[in-house]
Amino acid sequence: MTIRNPEFLFKGFAVQMNVKNLLYLLLFPLLFLILVPTLVCSQGAEGYVGSWECQECHEGIYRQWSRTPHARMLRNALKDPDAVEATDFGPSIPFEQKDIYFTIGSHWIQKYLTLLGGQFYVLPKYWNIAEEKWEPYSIWNWNEQPYPLYCNGCHAVGFDMQTRSYREESIGCEACHGPGEAHMDSDGDPEKIVNPGNLDKKRRDMICEACHTDGKDKKTQSFPFPVGFVPGEDIDDYFTEFFMPKPKSKGWYWGTMDYSERHRMFLFWANKFYATDRACDVCGFDRGITVTETRTMSRSEYCGTCHRKIYREYKEHAFHTEEQAECDNCHIPTVVKGGREYSIHDHKFDFSRPPIPCAECHGEEMTGQEAPEASHQFNFRPVKIQENLSTEQACARCHEGKDMTWIRSGVARIQEEGFEARSLSKVKFREEKEKRIVPLIR
Repeated sequence: MTIRNPEFLFKGFAVQMNVKNLLYLLLFPLLFLILVPTLVCSQGAEGYVGSWECQECHEGIYRQWSRTPHARMLRNALKDPDAVEATDFGPSIPFEQKDIYFTIGSHWIQKYLTLLGGQFYVLPKYWNIAEEKWEPYSIWNWNEQPYPLYCNGCHAVGFDMQTRSYREESIGCEACHGPGEAHMDSDGDPEKIVNPGNLDKKRRDMICEACHTDGKDKKTQSFPFPVGFVPGEDIDDYFTEFFMPKPKSKGWYWGTMDYSERHRMFLFWANKFYATDRACDVCGFDRGITVTETRTMSRSEYCGTCHRKIYREYKEHAFHTEEQAECDNCHIPTVVKGGREYSIHDHKFDFSRPPIPCAECHGEEMTGQEAPEASHQFNFRPVKIQENLSTEQACARCHEGKDMTWIRSGVARIQEEGFEARSLSKVKFREEKEKRIVPLIR
C-alpha cells in the first residue's frame, strides 16, 4: 500500500481534542505499522548480530564483501532508490517503480518485491541487467508464492522459521561463519566463530551447498532451504535428500540422490560460473530465459556483465585491448591458500582451483588419481596470478624492464584520462578511487 497523503494522520492534533480525535491518537501506532511496512528483519534466529558488527574489527574484509553480489542480494528500494536497475516503466509493465519495496539481485536478473496484504511477493516482471531490458514474459501465479516461504533462508541471514523474520538482508558474514554474538561478546575469541578455512573440505563445501543445491528442510519439508543449518554442521541433518532441480535438468545425470550427488550437483553449478545459461536451483534461472547460445564467457566479458559501460569502451578504459590484457591482469583478485584459490570475500572471486581429484566425484576407490585435463577440466581453471599484487606490481609483470616511475605514471594516466575518469565527475571519481584501495587479505 502506498501512502499518498500521510498528513491526514495528524489532522486531529490541529483542533480541540475530542473523542474522535482521541481515537485517532490511540489508533495512530497501529495505522503506522500497517501503512509503513518493512521487510521483517527485526530479530531473526538467536545469536545473529549482522555484518555491520563485524566491520569494526574486519574493515578490509568488510569493504571487499560489500561490493559482492552476495552483499547486494536484497536491498531496500525505499531507502536506496538507485538500487532499482530497471529504467523502463511504460504501459506494458504492470507496476510502477513506487510499488517496489526491495530489489533482489544486482548482477544478472533483478527481481522486485512488493507488499500485498501484509506479505511480500516477487512482482511478475524481471529486469535483465546485462541486456538492460525486461525479460519477455510474466509470472502468472506470482501472488501465490510468498517471498519469505521460498527465499528468505538464502537471501537473508539468521532466518527464524517460527516468526519468518531474519537478522540481516542479503548474504552477510554470518551466512558462512555462523552466529557471531558469542564471538563479539568474547572480544573476538576465534573459538567462538566458525572459520570455514578450518573445517574439513566436506563441511566447508556444505556451507555453499546449503543454498546452491536443491532440497527441502527436513523438519517441515515446506522450505526449499535447510532451515536451522549452521555452518560447520552436517547438512544432511537439515536437508532432505538431494533431488534433481527442475530447470534444464533433463539429461544432466542420474544417481542415488544422496550427499555425493548433492556435491556433484554443486560442482556442476560451480563449473558453469562463466556460462551464459546457468540456472538457479530454486527459481529456475538467474541469467534470463532468452539466452539461445550456450557458451563460456571470457573473464573480461564476465566482468562486463556488471561493468557494462566500461566493457563497451574497453580500450578507452584500460589503454589495452582485451587480447593484450584481460581485466584480471590489472585488477588482480585476492588469493588465499598459498595462491591456490581466490578469496570468497573479493567480488572478483571465481572457482579457479587446482585439478579436481577423481575421488571427489567418483568416491574413495579412486583416491590418489587426478582427472585427465582433456576431458575433465569442466571449466575449472588454475589461479592465473598466484600472489597478491598492487596495480603497479601487476603492470610490472608484463612490462618487464620498466622502472616504477614509468609504471606509476602510466597508471596515473589511465586513472586520469581513461573512460571511467571521463565518465565521472572529478569528485565522484576520487570517491570511487578511494573505495578501490582495499587492504590485501593474505
